[in-house]
Amino acid sequence: MNDKHDIMRLLIRAEKARRQVLQPLLASIGLTFGQGHVRILNTLHTEDGITQKELADRCRMDEATISRNLDKLSRSGYLERKPDPASRRSFLICLTEEGRREAETLRHLLAYVDDQLWAGLTEEDMEIFARYLEKICENLENCPLP
Repeated sequence: MNDKHDIMRLLIRAEKARRQVLQPLLASIGLTFGQGHVRILNTLHTEDGITQKELADRCRMDEATISRNLDKLSRSGYLERKPDPASRRSFLICLTEEGRREAETLRHLLAYVDDQLWAGLTEEDMEIFARYLEKICENLENCPLP
């Protein structure tokens, strides 16, 4: 089984299976996978108090998308915008206490799914797989248009 199309189908199948496991877990805490809230809360859990632009870059979202998501998360009480002392024109995005609890719960759910995902694979297996995926990403990111 080394057909390129079969390998890509397996990658897609693995991601679909991951989402099927993750979706009900996220729903149990009021989140959905597609909104970007997972990436935002996860990023702020490790890098709280960064600018909206920095957060957008880290989450790989455009400014409009990140702004909409931040508004929703702010209305839910998970984050707040604080003035940036380094710039009067920007704000720092910070988790509230409720947001921190939600992000911590999210971390536990993601860790559980990761444990299931990688069960039966050795550290070496994961390193090799990561190298292959990194190479695939590099190939596509540097792919010239025909």
